[in-house]
Amino acid sequence: MLSSVNSVAGLVLLEVMALGVPVVSTAVMGTRDILAAGRGCRVAGDDPRAFAATLREVLTDTVLRARLSSEARQHAQDWSAPQMVRQMLGFYRAVLARRSNR
Repeated sequence: MLSSVNSVAGLVLLEVMALGVPVVSTAVMGTRDILAAGRGCRVAGDDPRAFAATLREVLTDTVLRARLSSEARQHAQDWSAPQMVRQMLGFYRAVLARRSNR
C-alpha cells in the first residue's frame, strides 16, 4: 500500500512488486508511470474511503490477490535493468537506422 500523494519515484513499488506483493496505490507523479499498465496493482482514488475500499478488495479477495501477485512479479521484471538496457539499445538502433536511411 502506498498512499503518498507526493512520491516522485515509483521505485518502492517495483521493489515490492518484484517480491510478488500486489500494490494498492494512488497514481500520482512518479508512481503514475509504474502503475499505468494496471498490472499487479489496483489504483485507488485520492478519497480516503475509495482508497480503503480498494485496499479491502485486495485484502479479502484471495483469487484477485494471487493474480495481482503473479502480475506484479512480471511487471517488475519488465522494469529490470537488463530490460531497460534492451529497450534503450532498441531505441538507439532505430535512431541509427533512420539516420542511415537519409
